[in-house]
Amino acid sequence: MRPLISRRVLAMLVAAASLAVGATALAQRPTIVALVTEAGVQKVWTHQATVGGVLEEAGVRVRPHDRVAPGLAERVAPEMTVTVRRAFPVSLMVDSRTLQVMTAAESVEEFLAERHGGVRLQPRDRVHPSMETRLWPNAVVRVVRIHTQLVTREERLPYARLVRPDATLPRGMTRLVQAGRPGTRVLRIAVTTADGQVVDRQVIGQVLARPPQDHISQVGTRRIIATRGEFAGKEIVHMEATGYAPWHGKGVDGTTAIGMRAGYGVVAVDPRVIPLRSELFIEGYGRAIAGDTGGAIKGHRIDLGFTTARQAYQFGRRPVRVYILSVPPPRRK
Repeated sequence: MRPLISRRVLAMLVAAASLAVGATALAQRPTIVALVTEAGVQKVWTHQATVGGVLEEAGVRVRPHDRVAPGLAERVAPEMTVTVRRAFPVSLMVDSRTLQVMTAAESVEEFLAERHGGVRLQPRDRVHPSMETRLWPNAVVRVVRIHTQLVTREERLPYARLVRPDATLPRGMTRLVQAGRPGTRVLRIAVTTADGQVVDRQVIGQVLARPPQDHISQVGTRRIIATRGEFAGKEIVHMEATGYAPWHGKGVDGTTAIGMRAGYGVVAVDPRVIPLRSELFIEGYGRAIAGDTGGAIKGHRIDLGFTTARQAYQFGRRPVRVYILSVPPPRRK
């Protein structure tokens, strides 16, 4: 009669049983593991097969966002070191928002890389503190978005005022030769913003769209002498007149440039055209003394003194003929 199990099969069964017993014995042998936590370094003997089992056995609770290395599912190896890094709060300021984040990242760069799949940084963005800075609890990490946009802007170009002498016109009379017209140029500007705030503007190009046109006028230089009437023999000067009153307007007080009391009968002139202290007669105004000057009174301009501001406004602005009745003798040097 043949045996139910051959000798060869029996040997294989015995070998398998021996291996199983050996593996069980090996699994039951304790392994030493070094645990690194916020409490320090602790060496433990364990029979656990995974890192997660070791931590649970040691009473180390892993909270959400904590970082464990190697991972919880990793198998335990002899002389293994398991590090538990606790998560802590960090404020993240990015894209006009402030987020409160729990993280166990060690550096700013690592923190930005893990946040919601990573904060996408553009080449010109700035990060504060720097990427290599080690994080700490309650740190504030700010990402400043830097953008540059090209814009165009029209710029008005002023025209020049050219005054040419004309010996055929009476002194002070003006004639318009060409009306002035402002020009236009288009600027290309690189506008740089940091989180929406403009931090720099650079003109990178310009195109002249329309050149300005000069305002050209002629002013008479021919001396005209009255030949009849009360002021026969006196020079006539054509001027543009305005009115002013003491204590009304910037820099206007009650005393004139030569120390006279401002008011009716005292006028402001350009001393290069009419000498100060000259006696004058202005059509539509009357007799006056050239006793004052003014910042806007240049060339053939004259400012007539009035007692009140209302009278000055009523006079307005108009062309007048000025008779020079007398001029003071030149001062001896």
